[in-house]
Amino acid sequence: MCVPNSCKEGAASTSLEEGMSTDFPAGASSSRETDDTPLRLAGDDRKPEAFLFREMRKDLARRRPYYWSDWSTKGSRAKIVSSSLFMFFTSIAPAMTFAAVLNQATREDGVSQIGPVEVVLSTALTGCIFAIFSGQPLCIVGVTGPVSIFTTACFTVATTLDLKFLPFYAWIQIWSAIMHMVLAATNACTAIDLVSRFSCETFGMLIATIYLVTGMQNLHDYFNELDELAALLSLLLGLGTAWLGLVLSGARGWSILTRSIRVTIADYAATVAVIVFCIAPYLYSMHLTPLGAGGASKETIATLEVPSSFGPTAQGRSWLINPMDCPPWAIGFAIVPAFFLTVLFFFDHNVSSLLCQAPDFGLKKGSAYHWDFFIIGVQILITGLLGIPPVNGLIPQAPLHTSSLCDRKFCTDAKGAQTEVVVKCHEQRWSNLMQALLIGATLPVISVVGLLPIAALDGLFLYMGIASCAGNSFYERIVFYITDRDRRHARQLPYTCTDKTNPNRVPTPVIRRFTGVQVLILAAIFVITRIPFIDGFFPFLIAVLVPLRLYVLPRVFRPDHVDKLDFSGARVPEELEEPSEQMPSPMKDPSSSMD
Repeated sequence: MCVPNSCKEGAASTSLEEGMSTDFPAGASSSRETDDTPLRLAGDDRKPEAFLFREMRKDLARRRPYYWSDWSTKGSRAKIVSSSLFMFFTSIAPAMTFAAVLNQATREDGVSQIGPVEVVLSTALTGCIFAIFSGQPLCIVGVTGPVSIFTTACFTVATTLDLKFLPFYAWIQIWSAIMHMVLAATNACTAIDLVSRFSCETFGMLIATIYLVTGMQNLHDYFNELDELAALLSLLLGLGTAWLGLVLSGARGWSILTRSIRVTIADYAATVAVIVFCIAPYLYSMHLTPLGAGGASKETIATLEVPSSFGPTAQGRSWLINPMDCPPWAIGFAIVPAFFLTVLFFFDHNVSSLLCQAPDFGLKKGSAYHWDFFIIGVQILITGLLGIPPVNGLIPQAPLHTSSLCDRKFCTDAKGAQTEVVVKCHEQRWSNLMQALLIGATLPVISVVGLLPIAALDGLFLYMGIASCAGNSFYERIVFYITDRDRRHARQLPYTCTDKTNPNRVPTPVIRRFTGVQVLILAAIFVITRIPFIDGFFPFLIAVLVPLRLYVLPRVFRPDHVDKLDFSGARVPEELEEPSEQMPSPMKDPSSSMD
């Protein structure tokens, strides 16, 4: 988000004093400027800080003073409720969609090994654990699209090698859990300092693209799978959900109603849209629903395929997987896909955590990258032994969660244009915990969830894909590329000013070439995710974005142009921040120094 000139005075240009910076590094110069080891003076008898668990100890020391305030609901109840409901729908919809994919892709002797129950249980259980024990509770965790791609690839490998899938899958997660814990203990997450906005926004646009393509493809496929009337109703439900969600989410900018009503409408936009278009077919087209027609057929809209009661999808199996059902050689071989999973989560989770702590949100309580990555490792161990999919930070849900907790104001720049800026974020744990509990509450009534029209959830996919583009400078540059030359100033990008003497200016041809290269990279990674057998390798392409930004792009373009196009974002202006309750001061004990 670009802050108008009239709102920038007094804006902090540095990151939070305590902890790892949540600003997006500027690229080649993004390594830490200061050593983590405190300056040792003559006569200082303090022992050098141990290497192992060093950053985890700092994370805990940084977040510990704020833990109890994270459970305070003072002045935040309305935001907590709206955000919890919003995240419930934006988490349950992808979870059920990915569950449907896994339900079809993991059939062993005609029996699905992973289905809706496993995906919902994984999302709810790990969501509760992360909300309570994580350092940064604003990050939403769950089963992601990349995880479903990875799981499908693992099932293909297990089938090819004639292995039982669930024990093999368990060992993959056990090995990966160990790798996560080792990386956290050895302070490896400091590498997140090398991840610039270029990498984050390319990955964010990849996830947005997956959501948009999945939603549109599903709406298109209805015309091949259903009768014309049912297909048309599905299309209306999908497009209607996306349209209503987008319209209501823009309520803050309306000129009608009071400000409090407009904010409430915007907060509940996605929730209202999903509820309206999930109920609509049962009110007006009952004969086109499986419930009204007496069962699913080509003449009815598609609803979620769920079991009749809570229990493993593969009936007869225990919830606890026996890892010893896997031969010794396969246990060792599982290290290879476990390494792929660790690479994926190292980038995916840390980037989702980075995005939900972007400077634009003006968070106050600091980060906990290493501790959170350790918690992710613990959760992977649990999900592996239960035979359910692993989870990590969700994109775009994680940044959307933080955004839904923000209070905003409109500022007017010198040219009279209005821009919405964040003035406060309600940092707490309740919204994350409540959305996980709501997801878990669907398990006892999983058959009721089966009444939800899939088309409405496809529309939510479209909404999430479009909503996640807000504030993404990669998306803004794509739009800038096709914007009328006379209207480009309205884009308010800091490097597109017409004044050639402005030090922040980047020539338009450079912006176009840079954006074109980024689009080609995005397209290449997306194509890889659609090709069977090699789709499991896409995590490495994601990781390659970091050295590509640091060492290749500065050679293709002028380094100063790359840094300006990969700008870090703006912190919340101090004079716009709303007063909040006094937060406890970070600990002053020298042993817990944040410097």
